[in-house]
Amino acid sequence: MRSAAQCRAARVLRVAVGLATAGSLFASCARRDRTPTSDPRMADDITIATPDTARGIVRRVGADPLSRLALLPVPPRTVPPLALSGAMAAELLAADGLEVMVTGSLTTDISRDVSPGGAHVFAVQRYVVRAADGIEAHDGLLVSQNGRWYLETALDTKVPIVSLPAALASKAGARIFLVGPLSKAPQSFGVLRAK
Repeated sequence: MRSAAQCRAARVLRVAVGLATAGSLFASCARRDRTPTSDPRMADDITIATPDTARGIVRRVGADPLSRLALLPVPPRTVPPLALSGAMAAELLAADGLEVMVTGSLTTDISRDVSPGGAHVFAVQRYVVRAADGIEAHDGLLVSQNGRWYLETALDTKVPIVSLPAALASKAGARIFLVGPLSKAPQSFGVLRAK
């Protein structure tokens, strides 16, 4: 849970870089809802933490072994980049160049290896691919059922894939992305996480 100072810093950061505008990176802070309780042993308020979110293009910056993942603004936005960390960082390597929405925690840590002025570190817990080169993209688990292919999304819905690329036919159970409308052959595709 964030301290009041961290929440204020996150709010100042959001205002300073215009994170509240549509289509740009944005983040939110923990929300405190006061909920009375009849149990005197419990606190008189419960903190409900809402996760932070940000949207941008994943880019690997620097040279190995010191490379780092960054979330860059979608042009023409000029907001500062975020340094990505957390459990999903390895999987996000496969999303290099894709526009994603990440969910997790905006930390107070600063990474100097992403941007000359430093970049706030965002600990990613989940992500969803949204676009590639400005074209709508979809991601999820590749599922085969009764001889048909489906994309099982993060919302647990199965969307039929009309034309699965042959290179993905052996990847059932993998997390993939498809670029373009699912009603026709994808313009491009890739594997984010093997089965």
